[in-house]
Amino acid sequence: MKQYLFLFFFCFATLYAQPPIEKVSVQLQWADQFQFAGYYVAKERGFYRDAGLEVTLQKFDPKKLSVDEVMAGRSTYGIGRSSLLNDRMAGKNVVALSAIFQSSPFVLLSQKSADIKTPRDLKGKRVMMTSDFQDTISVRAMLNSQDIRLDQLKIIEHSFNPIDIINGKTDVMACYISNEPFVLKEKGIETNAISPEAYGFDFYSDILFTSEAEVRNHPKRVRAFVDATLKGWEYAFEHIPETAQLIRERYNTQNKSLESLIYEGEVLKTLAYRKNQPLGSITVDKFRRISDIYKVMGIAQNEKRLEGFVYDDTHQTVLMNVDERSFLHMNTIRYTSTLTWPPFNFLSESSPPQLQGIAVDFWKLISERTGMKSSFIPLSTLSGVLDAIKTKTADITLGTSISKEKEPYALFSKPYASFPNVIVTGKTIDFIPGLKALEGKRIAITEGYSVAEAIGAKYSNITIVGVEDTREGLKLLSSGRVDAVVDILPVVAYLINADHQVNLKISGTTEFDFDVRMMIRNDYPELKTIVDKAIDSITIAERQRILNRYIAITYEDRVDYTWAYVVVMGAFIIISIFIYRQFEMGKYHKRLLKMATTDPLTGLANRIRLDEKLLECHQVYERTGRVFSVIMIDLDYFKRVNDTYGHLIGDKTLVALTQLLSDNIRHIDTLGRWGGEEFMIICPETEIEGGKQLAEKMQAVIEKYDFPHIHTMTCSFGISESRKGDRIENVVGRADSALYQAKAEGRNRICIS
Repeated sequence: MKQYLFLFFFCFATLYAQPPIEKVSVQLQWADQFQFAGYYVAKERGFYRDAGLEVTLQKFDPKKLSVDEVMAGRSTYGIGRSSLLNDRMAGKNVVALSAIFQSSPFVLLSQKSADIKTPRDLKGKRVMMTSDFQDTISVRAMLNSQDIRLDQLKIIEHSFNPIDIINGKTDVMACYISNEPFVLKEKGIETNAISPEAYGFDFYSDILFTSEAEVRNHPKRVRAFVDATLKGWEYAFEHIPETAQLIRERYNTQNKSLESLIYEGEVLKTLAYRKNQPLGSITVDKFRRISDIYKVMGIAQNEKRLEGFVYDDTHQTVLMNVDERSFLHMNTIRYTSTLTWPPFNFLSESSPPQLQGIAVDFWKLISERTGMKSSFIPLSTLSGVLDAIKTKTADITLGTSISKEKEPYALFSKPYASFPNVIVTGKTIDFIPGLKALEGKRIAITEGYSVAEAIGAKYSNITIVGVEDTREGLKLLSSGRVDAVVDILPVVAYLINADHQVNLKISGTTEFDFDVRMMIRNDYPELKTIVDKAIDSITIAERQRILNRYIAITYEDRVDYTWAYVVVMGAFIIISIFIYRQFEMGKYHKRLLKMATTDPLTGLANRIRLDEKLLECHQVYERTGRVFSVIMIDLDYFKRVNDTYGHLIGDKTLVALTQLLSDNIRHIDTLGRWGGEEFMIICPETEIEGGKQLAEKMQAVIEKYDFPHIHTMTCSFGISESRKGDRIENVVGRADSALYQAKAEGRNRICIS
């Protein structure tokens, strides 16, 4: 008996045993401060523990570089700067996981009385700067752009004490704008800061990284660590005073005041979410631009070493927050539907049969764009589907509508399509103007459909007969056991045609539309927001392609065309109403499409429209070999315009430039606003030399133009052309690289890639 009890408790303990906690470490790159708040919060609030991790935060040691600690295996993860790219090029197999700050807080700080205001003022000055700061691209590029070499500075060992810029130990100190300037201001010391951003060099900072071995051998641990860290950062930025208090009490080796920690948090938050980027966003394209600037500066680069440098364990195109990414990482989504609701979900006639339909095609797009893992649970009835969501044996169903009966146990996505509910009767019935004409009649509606609830509430004299599906309802109608069937237009049109119901027709419409949504179990709010974002990403053209695939009614040769004529004529009025409604909706969609593809400030094509035009030109090039060129344009020192004259004048400058560019391109060219102060011109059937001539023409016009308020303005140009084997991103990437080269070489110039 004792043996059985022991075996029982052993099995019970094994069943409920928690997965083992994995120990990892992070090497910090500076002394404790708000700069590492996300790591402190993830540790203190248990985010790491919830992810199955025990994390040790390894204190900053000026004699240790974080990249060396990670490469030697003494630390699992590290925090570095853009100089990680140089480490990668030097053969160190580092992988960049996440960029905490989209814009670098790095500055060169000096006492105001020293009168050091520009990079040229640094010549011969003593500068406290660590070796990884010296390799940081923003510093090197800024100095290079002002014809300053690093060896013209007197680099001395960093003391990490900001007071040293006033006690004679150094002239300049490398530091963060979020930290040392405030510390010195508290002591009544005025400072000057030289920022690479002011010279156009604005790159990632505080990059979370690890080794290729860690990514390869522990992929789940890497994903869990990154998500828990970003969750910590999200909490830190949402609760800055609380986080500052935590740091002051438990991580305050520098004895910073609460006010300075709060100030640091506010500044770093703006850098983390710069240009509305998702927290931690990181792309290989930005590192490619950094690599191109290194090339211009004569620092050897190897394009192949960029492969695998930026961490990417998904192929998602929908931007998600940390909680959403973590949710998809931890869950396989179980989706369910019946197999008998054509044209939304039904089995194909292929061998073996495949699930297909409108809802299925929308789900495929959503799955692809979110990178979710999923499994299918087929069910025979709608009531079975609803029970699966209610009991949480399934997570989502592909096509339904909102109803009061479902709301207690379900969440609903945004609608991805909308159709009118129509009335089907025998062919001897005249046109029915609405549901009121059916009072006292029996109407078959599939059980669980929300339209049954709506009709029952408004027309108490109509008897609703619940059926398993619309096909069963049509059979009852055909045999005279009900007077009508109600369902949405695509479904009844499909079934009448497919089943050759020659004695039935569409006789009228109801006032109730059916917004097709996905229904999600009510304890999965993350899944709802993920699905909603994916639905928003589906373009009007993509929606129309899916609907056209299934809604167009076709007839096989064996169909009785006399019957088909009767059905079409009987449905003519309702379809006319439907077409008119679609026409009105079409005008509305055109207005929406224009809004969606037009930049509101300049009236130019926006990023969406430019992407469409790039795809169009690329497809022409692949079919015919007709080359197209891309010109990237960036306003030089535009930030100074905003800072000096205000954003209103900055906007007027952009509008004036828009008019200049529009007046000097061909009618076949497409001019658009790529983002911020960057513009793009797509030149069909134009080789790179033709693009250069166009750029030279515009450069001369811009130089001569008297801009309102600011008077003078110059631009930098980067040009590329399509090449054999290119993807679109290759063409744009080369133009972007050429643009950055133009900026790195001093601006107001044209570079070709």
